[in-house]
Amino acid sequence: MVNILILEDEKYTREFIKKLVSESPLVDQVFATESGKEAISIAEEEVIHVALFDIELEESESLNGLDIAKNIHLINPSIKMIFVTGYAKYAIDSFSVHPYDYILKPINRKKLMETIHELASKEMKQRQQKMIVRNRNETIFIPFDEIIFIEKHTNHIFINTADSKYIDNSTLGEIEEILPNDFLRVHKSYIVNMKKIKKILEVGNRSYQIHFIHSNKVAYMSRYKYFELKEYFIPSI
Repeated sequence: MVNILILEDEKYTREFIKKLVSESPLVDQVFATESGKEAISIAEEEVIHVALFDIELEESESLNGLDIAKNIHLINPSIKMIFVTGYAKYAIDSFSVHPYDYILKPINRKKLMETIHELASKEMKQRQQKMIVRNRNETIFIPFDEIIFIEKHTNHIFINTADSKYIDNSTLGEIEEILPNDFLRVHKSYIVNMKKIKKILEVGNRSYQIHFIHSNKVAYMSRYKYFELKEYFIPSI
C-alpha cells in the first residue's frame, strides 16, 4: 500500500481529493494540508510515495505548489508527483520535477483514480522484487526498495538498509548485475540506491559523501561518478 501527500489550499477540494484517494484499497495513509511549509515537513518526516500538488496557493504562501514540489523532490526524488491545478500555463515548468501526471481542474474523478491506482500498483510491484542474501546457513529476502547501499569492506560484502546490515557471499560485480536501474556503482567499493539519496557532500581529496533518507549511514563516491549521478537528479542538483 502507498502513502499520499496532498497540498491544496481550497478546503472543499482538499477534502474531496482526500476522500477520493482514501477509497482506493491500495492507499494506506493520506496526509492533506493547505500549507506548503507543512507539506515539506511531512515529506521529511513520513514515508511518502505519491504527492498531489495544487500550484496557485493562498497569497500568504511565499512559494507556490511548483516551488514546494521542487523542494520535496530534493528531499526525496523517488516520490511520484502529480499536479492538480486549474492552470495549464505551468505544465512546461512542471517538467523540472518529472511529474507522473498533470491533471486540470475540474477534477475528473475517473482520471485521478486511474492515475493513483496505476502508481500504487507500480510501487507495490517494485516492492515485491527482492534480493536473495545467502550467508552461512541462512537465506534472507530483502526488497530492493529497502536497500540504501551496498559496500565492500575488508573482503566482505554488506547490504545496508536504513536500520540493518547483512553480510553476503557474492561479489559487488555479481550483485550489480541483478540490481534494478535505480542502483549505481559510485565507487569501487559502493553501490547506492539513487532513490534513497538525501544529499551529497564534497569531502575533499576528489571524493563525495552520500547521505540517505531516513538513515544516518553514509556511503562514498568517487569524483568521476558524480557527473553520472547528477544526470539522474537533473535539474535538482
